[in-house]
Amino acid sequence: MPGQTRPFPGLLSALDRLDAAGMRMAVCTNKREKLANRLLESLNLRTRFAAVGGGDTYHCSKPEADHLFMTIADAGGDPAYSVMIGDSRSDIFGARNAGIPSIAVPFGYSDVPVNTLKPDHIITHFDELGPELIKTLLDR
Repeated sequence: MPGQTRPFPGLLSALDRLDAAGMRMAVCTNKREKLANRLLESLNLRTRFAAVGGGDTYHCSKPEADHLFMTIADAGGDPAYSVMIGDSRSDIFGARNAGIPSIAVPFGYSDVPVNTLKPDHIITHFDELGPELIKTLLDR
């Protein structure tokens, strides 16, 4: 519910760090685009993201690679310089299907422990997310 939802601890500072490093961000969600935008706007976060690709925005949704590819394209990005940060099977498998490194968070909506999904990296708090981690994953 938008009136009760709050960003996870450390998220705003993480977004500031990534933005200061010149990293463009997008939201790739299986939620309906209109609802995702409404939620982001209610949290004053929408302007931080170059694009929002919802489950109804394109002809497919995660874990299909095209959902990530089209969201990245709409954000003006390049898959070769992209990392997926997520909390669920569809996020991690979508990244894997797209050949994009993934960072998993153990908080959120996953129905299984995220380590069982074998993401490229796991963070337990957004304080761990910064440009250095992103660059390390992209250099692998």
